[in-house]
Amino acid sequence: MTSPAGQTTRASFGLGELAGVCAHYDLGEIHSVHEFKKGSSRSPKVVLDTSSGRYLVKRRARGRDDPHRVAFCHDLMLFLLAVGFPLPRLVGTAQGNNSMVQLNSHVYELFAFVEGGPFDRTPEPCESAGRLLARLHRLVREYQPKWPAPVLSTHDNRGVRTRLETIAQRDIVRADAEALLAMYNQAATRASRSTGPRVEHDPTAQLLHGDWHPGNMIFRGASVVAVLDFDGARRGPIIHDLANGVLQFSLTRVGTNPSAWPDALDAHRFAAFLRGYGAGAAPLDLTTLPGLMAEALVTEVVSPIAVSGLFAGRDAGPFVRMALRKVRWLLKHADRLAALAEQSAGEGTGDSQ
Repeated sequence: MTSPAGQTTRASFGLGELAGVCAHYDLGEIHSVHEFKKGSSRSPKVVLDTSSGRYLVKRRARGRDDPHRVAFCHDLMLFLLAVGFPLPRLVGTAQGNNSMVQLNSHVYELFAFVEGGPFDRTPEPCESAGRLLARLHRLVREYQPKWPAPVLSTHDNRGVRTRLETIAQRDIVRADAEALLAMYNQAATRASRSTGPRVEHDPTAQLLHGDWHPGNMIFRGASVVAVLDFDGARRGPIIHDLANGVLQFSLTRVGTNPSAWPDALDAHRFAAFLRGYGAGAAPLDLTTLPGLMAEALVTEVVSPIAVSGLFAGRDAGPFVRMALRKVRWLLKHADRLAALAEQSAGEGTGDSQ
């Protein structure tokens, strides 16, 4: 779920910081520099127009800037680039062709800029995104990274419960946070009915994108032309990636006031994403999707609130109540959603490449 725009103070590059980073690359003459106000507000980005092309410079957010973790992500990205998967080209440094620059305890990356537009909230790009996720899962099925891959999951996660308990200590959202914790437990129970063994022993566990949503993609018309932000890449069951993806592409939102957002998902976008994904990379039990989707939604909303007491720089209460409404709807309609998922995936073929 992308945050409402214009609500959070964004991190920015310091005086001389950008020049120090650019000095490590052979960019030619720099004609202009523009702040890029998309993606995580904790990760500043700028677009450079240069004599050698257009680039995006990114400083990794704290918590996602461990050099070993970055090296794992870059290893995965370079593999995908080599096999023709659509993502921005990672640019190496002038000296040593390194995939990152480390300066003053920060980590920086440089990418070739990809032109395109945002998600238009119609079913067609949802189908494209589902098809591309199936392709990603096939490509990395047997791939072995050179660096250790994190093993993370939003399913039945004690850390998520702890964050909800932290939020519930605040009087202003106590009752809603306690109700949301109860709904998270219900979702985990439903998703656990047939999720199989633990991640490390799950035969469908493999490398995942980890954050498959419209804000991490560039579109041209109905097609996804580039996938961004592999910062959350991890090892886990395929269906966890699928659950987050179909949730993000079918969420409904009207305006910037979460109190006015509808409870229901968009069924047309939900079905389109699953048609695109098709049979996927391995046989999956789609009856677990609604529970996993509910867990993913709770995790996304409560994680920043537990840290700062805010969501996207705004009062937490409306977002907690919005998540509670949507999770209730997901679980109430879980059987219908699972049936629609089975039908839609059966109608599609995914990506055979």
